[in-house]
Amino acid sequence: MPHMRGFTLVELMVTLLVASILLGIGVPAFSNLAEQTRLTTTTNQFLTNLHMTRSEAIRRGALVTLCTSTDGATCTDTNWDAGWILFANPGRSNQPTDPDSILRVGNAWTDPSIAVTGNQPVSQHISYNPLGQSERLSGALLMGTVTICATGAEGRAIVISSAGRPRVATTDCT
Repeated sequence: MPHMRGFTLVELMVTLLVASILLGIGVPAFSNLAEQTRLTTTTNQFLTNLHMTRSEAIRRGALVTLCTSTDGATCTDTNWDAGWILFANPGRSNQPTDPDSILRVGNAWTDPSIAVTGNQPVSQHISYNPLGQSERLSGALLMGTVTICATGAEGRAIVISSAGRPRVATTDCT
C-alpha cells in the first residue's frame, strides 16, 4: 500500500485553534489602529486648511475665511464634518460675494463616523487677517477649539490661540 501524505484531523484542528487565537488578538488591535489613523488623517486635513487660510490671508493682504458648507458655494449653519469652503473675504461678509472669491472647496471628511465640531466662536467661521491673526467677521478677537472625535474615547482638539496659531492637543470625547 502506498504511503499517503497529508494532515491528520488533530493537526488540522490544532492549526485552526492557533489561527483563531491569533485572529482574536489581532483584529481588535487592527480596528483601533484604523480608527486612530482616520482620526489623525482628519485632524491633519483640518489643520492644513487652517494653515492655508492663514497663509492666503497674509499673501493676499486681506481677510480670508474658512466656513462650513454643504453645497460648496455658500456658508451654512452646519458642523465642520458636512464640508467647508475657503474664500477671499475683503468685505467681511458671512458669504462669498461671487464664485471667483472661492479659493477651495472641501466635501465631507474622510469618514462619516468622525465628528468635527467647533465651540461657539469657531462653530461655522474661522477668518484670518493680513497679519495672520484669527478674528471674527466683526473684527473682534477669535479664539476657539475645533474637536475631532471618532467612536473611541480619545479625540483631538485643534486650539486656535489669540495670535491665530492652531495647535493640536488630545481631548476626551466621552
